[in-house]
Amino acid sequence: MAESKNESPIVDENWWKMWRNRRYHVSIMCFFGLINMYTCRVNMSVAVVAMTKAVVNDTKVPDFNWSSSEKSVILSSFYYGYVPVQIFVGMLLKYISPHIVFGIGTALPGLLTILTPLIATHLPLWVLVTSRVVMGLLQGVAIPCIMKFWTIWGPPLERSRLHGIAISGAFVGTVVGLPVSGLLADNAGWESIFYVIGSAALLWYIIWLILIRGSPENDPFISKYEKNYISVTIEKESKGHSHPIPWLSILKSLPIHGVLIASLGWGWGYVTMLTQLPQFLSDVMDFDMSKSGFLSALPYLTMTIMSLLAGWIADNILVRQLLTVTQLRKYFISVTMLFQAGLIIGAAYVANPTANAVCITAGIGVGALAYSGIGINYIDVAPAFAAVIGGLGNTLTTLPGILSPLITGVLVQNDISDKDEIAGQWRIVFFITAGMYVMGSIAYWFLGSAKVQQWSIFDVNELDSTGVGGAVVVENCSERTHTNDKVHKGH
Repeated sequence: MAESKNESPIVDENWWKMWRNRRYHVSIMCFFGLINMYTCRVNMSVAVVAMTKAVVNDTKVPDFNWSSSEKSVILSSFYYGYVPVQIFVGMLLKYISPHIVFGIGTALPGLLTILTPLIATHLPLWVLVTSRVVMGLLQGVAIPCIMKFWTIWGPPLERSRLHGIAISGAFVGTVVGLPVSGLLADNAGWESIFYVIGSAALLWYIIWLILIRGSPENDPFISKYEKNYISVTIEKESKGHSHPIPWLSILKSLPIHGVLIASLGWGWGYVTMLTQLPQFLSDVMDFDMSKSGFLSALPYLTMTIMSLLAGWIADNILVRQLLTVTQLRKYFISVTMLFQAGLIIGAAYVANPTANAVCITAGIGVGALAYSGIGINYIDVAPAFAAVIGGLGNTLTTLPGILSPLITGVLVQNDISDKDEIAGQWRIVFFITAGMYVMGSIAYWFLGSAKVQQWSIFDVNELDSTGVGGAVVVENCSERTHTNDKVHKGH
């Protein structure tokens, strides 16, 4: 199949009126849900530093004499649960609405977060590790659910935008979670980190239950126009959702291989920096916890901005037909990951704190371009099975969450007093990260594609590779109507 740039796209010219478009309400609530998920996830990166201090602000707190290896196990334990559950969740979503699964997957980790001080203080270390594993299992629903949302709520030419808004919550959660955790630890003790962040997640869940429904058809708040618009744009793709999952075809597909390897490479860099950056800044740059928290959050603030921009840029490029979908994805994923590799290598050798912060911030921040392409590519190639393949991809994205902290724990020894030697150990960690970025970039450039795969097409006369047809949506005063809603073949 060849991709075409000559078809008239389906466009809602009033998408920006988000206050009345329910699909954007779903996206925005997913944004806040991911904020809560990620603050629950990343707070331990800062908290573990405070929890292993003998004294915090001259107040009496438990003194945890955890070794470097034990801290690495605590930080990686979340991913022991998070990694294996992804594919199962993708399969589960064929039978249970994603809005139910996503809500529970946000609320229960909030409850576990509130209980963390009690667990850490009064129970053995293995119980704390187990609680983090369970939290990972619960939060493993996030990405498969979000993929599923856009096959239900997302018009094809708004998916990058909807996904960009939602997924930027992960980066905002990091931006908020790291510095807030540092401030709370410094001013109210490390226990307050878990009480405040866990309570916020439970409050979000109450709002989610009130506002969000599983589909446009079941939403009492949606307008008749929006319901019809979503139905017209995604009707073709809904036909495969009841079919058995073609596992053999998925595993043999080269485009799937390309995006999965890119997911692994991107995930290694993201997770390594997410879990290890506070410790790196403490070991090499001698930052205290509050400064370390803010500086650790800076790259993810950049990612938040880039994620929002990436969705808008990608959708506009497609609407203007400047690139095919495959070309767009390759530029966003492969080129960006090469750029990230160069900046991370630069950070490995720059001793000046400001210059080092610039390299790390830019290297992680521009990763939002790559991640926006990777996330939507699952829907590009197999919209009927996006939740399952997205779960498989996110398994590889987060697998480094287990491996990277353990490898870092072996490579970096905190009991060494020589700063140059410690910096050299961290340099190895950064080189491994850069190498993974390069691997993902090359794999996607040569194997990646945005064409719908033949095994995901159930009515060849209606489906096309771009997922767009020939309708344009316009608004006349208060009434919006479709013009030319005929679906054209795109290949």
